[in-house]
Amino acid sequence: MNRHYFLAPLALGLLLAFPVPALAQGRVVITAPENGATLDPMDENRLVYDVEPGPRGDHVHVYIDDQEVGILRKLKGSYLLEAPSSGAHTLCVKVVNKAHVPVGIEKCIKVTVK
Repeated sequence: MNRHYFLAPLALGLLLAFPVPALAQGRVVITAPENGATLDPMDENRLVYDVEPGPRGDHVHVYIDDQEVGILRKLKGSYLLEAPSSGAHTLCVKVVNKAHVPVGIEKCIKVTVK
């Protein structure tokens, strides 16, 4: 009998026993502003983020209410938000590939501007 038939299940078992989460997924964390925060349009409002792009991601884009407002090449840092109009808004940081297509790794928060 061929030894390779026994090695394949062993290799698969080892792979499943010790998965590498960083290869399977990424993450986006927004540390400021907090979800539900109220922003003063007269203040300097910064979106503070930290990203692990995962295997398919290259960089990140910033969105306000589904409109792209910035391209970020650093995976950790801050972005100065242009004061959106008064009311409720959704801020998102989305991981994109080199073609600027979102790969599904994102974080969104809701804020209100006075």
